[in-house]
This record gives sequence, C-alpha cells and structure tokens, in this order.
Amino acid sequence: MGELPRLLRPWKIWSPFWQRRMGFSERLLPLTCVGLVIVLLGLPYLIINQTMNYIGWSAFDPATALDNQIPFIAWTIIPYSSLYIYYPLGAIMAPRNDLGRRKMIALYQTIFLVSWIIFLVFIFLPSEIHIRSQIPLEVRGGGGMWGWAYGNSLHITDKPWNAWPSLHIVQSLLIVLTIEHWWSENPQSRKKTTARIAMWLAWMMLAISILTTKQHFVWDLFSGIIVALSAWHWILKPTLKWCESDAAMAHFSN
Repeated sequence: MGELPRLLRPWKIWSPFWQRRMGFSERLLPLTCVGLVIVLLGLPYLIINQTMNYIGWSAFDPATALDNQIPFIAWTIIPYSSLYIYYPLGAIMAPRNDLGRRKMIALYQTIFLVSWIIFLVFIFLPSEIHIRSQIPLEVRGGGGMWGWAYGNSLHITDKPWNAWPSLHIVQSLLIVLTIEHWWSENPQSRKKTTARIAMWLAWMMLAISILTTKQHFVWDLFSGIIVALSAWHWILKPTLKWCESDAAMAHFSN
C-alpha cells in the first residue's frame, strides 16, 4: 500500500523508545505507551474538566427521555472503572515482535490523536452532565455502601463535564477492535472463541455502565461509538495495514 499521511505515521517522539524497545526484557515500549496515556491524556483531561466546571457554561443539553428512564445502578461503577484495564491491555496483547510493536505504537498514537480532537469538543461544545442529580443524595454525599466510590472519589476528581463523545467508549472500543485484529492474524488465537466472547461482553458492560452510573447521556454513548468506528475505519485500520509494508519498516529503521 502507499505511504500514509504524515500525521498518521509514527511521530518522532517514539524514536528513542523504539531504539530501546528490547529494554527491561521487552517491557520498555509497553510501559512507555501506558505512561504516555497518563501524561498526554490524563493530565489534559483533568485540566479541561476542572476548567469547564469553573466556567460552568453548556453549549447544549443532549438529555432525552431515555436518560431519565435508565436507572442508577451503583455497582456498575466496577465495569465503569474497568477502562483503566484497557490502557495496559492494548500493550499486553500486542504480538511480541517488531510488527506487533509497530502496531502497538499505531494503536496508542491513534488514541492520542482522536482523544485530543475530542478534547476540543469538550472545550468548545461543553455539556453539563446534570443527570448526576438522579443519583440518591446519600450516595452523592459519600454515604451508604457505594458512597465512597461516588461522593468520596469519582465526583471529587471527575466533575460533571467532558461529556461527549464518551472517551470511555472511544478509547476502549479502539483497543478492543485492535485486539480482535491481532487475534484474527494469529491462527491459534482465532480459536479463542470464549476469550473473544468474554472480551466483548466486558466491553458491553462498560458501555452500559457509563449510563447506569449517570456519568454520561445516551447521546455520549452513541456519538462515542460513531467516533470510534470512524477512527477505526479511516485512521487506525489503514495504519495497522501500513505497518506491515516495506515503507513502514523503512520508516521505523530511520
């Protein structure tokens, strides 16, 4: 296939890590990917979240009647929090060879790029997640069995902004689709039907949880799926294919 647009090709920031990819018993590059998620995504997310909370302005209200009908289910904070398993999972599941490492970089670079675009939406088209008011007051105040997870933890660090498209959905779905891609390339992994079913069921639970924890509107869920599938089709999938080419090997060798 032909050369990728320059923006989609692996950036120079990866160069020192690629050169030392065999370090720490081949763990340096995976650890770098996860570390960059914290620095390049986690910190900007918190800054934008706190800033928009301070400003307190909404561009529009995406709430529908369905948002009011979906019940609050406290324990679904568990699958909601599973997003933080997906970040290292993308690195752990990558094949342990240079092709797999090139594709690992493609995955995380795509996540960075798409997330930064979504950050712009958070800034210029913010939407307050006012449906948090549907959570029982006791829970929001930190009381009861699950109060510690909501009132004493989640709601302190994650203010009711950064709504759409849901980063929970976009980032996790890109990782799941990439793992499916890796499994489809491996004849032995193709037989892992149980693992595949478990992975997709876990992702579906995460998708449902963004609604039942009252962290997102239905609009956030569907816009997140649309963005993730679009990014997969137009950005990540072509980049993964390009990683197999001679042009990619030359690019990385340089």
